[in-house]
Amino acid sequence: MRLCVFHTRLGTELGRALAARLPDAQVEVVTDTDRDPDSLGEIEALVANTFPQGMLGRCPRLRWLQLTGTGTEHLAAGDPAPGLLVSHAGEIPARAVAEFVWMGLLALAKDAPSLVRRQDAHLWQLPEAKLVAGTTLVLVGLGNIGREVARRARAFDVRVIAVTRTGAHSPLVDEVLPASRLVDAVALADHLVIAVPGTPQTRNLVNETVIRAIPRRAVLINIARASVLSVDALVGALREGRLSGALLDVHEPEPLPADSPLWDVDRLWVTPHGAFCYPGEAQDLAALVVENAGRLAAGVRLRNQVDRS
Repeated sequence: MRLCVFHTRLGTELGRALAARLPDAQVEVVTDTDRDPDSLGEIEALVANTFPQGMLGRCPRLRWLQLTGTGTEHLAAGDPAPGLLVSHAGEIPARAVAEFVWMGLLALAKDAPSLVRRQDAHLWQLPEAKLVAGTTLVLVGLGNIGREVARRARAFDVRVIAVTRTGAHSPLVDEVLPASRLVDAVALADHLVIAVPGTPQTRNLVNETVIRAIPRRAVLINIARASVLSVDALVGALREGRLSGALLDVHEPEPLPADSPLWDVDRLWVTPHGAFCYPGEAQDLAALVVENAGRLAAGVRLRNQVDRS
């Protein structure tokens, strides 16, 4: 099998791990993901997360795409063949992102960003801290990441209300509401976490109307896609004191330009879309790729296989 690891950040480490674990495969590493790889016509399996417009459709021998993230909204732009098998990374990034969410939730509740700024200024001043126990987390989305966020809530004695497309029951949370009741749900929030995929249906889902329904005491964390949230409405709420704080790990564009006004919005914590990062990421992804390569050879369903219908 000709396997191409097409990844700027993880390419070298992931390629080395796969070459060691898949001795019968030809493993190629490409770290320049702004253009098609030179071996485009030979690739049978691709490990990637981003690719040039239409690239998948230009790979005549491609049978399987293993994504290194959980999002799949960018697949269509790659123009994949109808029969292409696609699998995502599942719980590998989801665990790290869930921990990042709880880092942000706890830090905002305990006024940690202000404490860091006051230390830099050598200023002794007590934080405006809140108790997390007994609060309500409204979780928009209950996919791979949302489920991992919800699993950690019980340890902090936090009630979870999930908002999903259908409102179907889940044992991981205290209550599930359909998307049609999003405004009702956010009105109960002490913490609002956005964890839905970026799709045409979720574009601007958390809009001005939704943000105006969030209680003044609440904080908002977005680790989904920037397109899901009206950033202008969020900034307006922060500047007018209608929201306690927010953390944005996803942005349009990325990297966020140095002259973006978002860097200087009071009570807005801007982070560089790195919620998924941790030292063992490449090794864990390599183990998943090896498992799925075995499943592909055996003709059985891949782990985290995407239902492209």
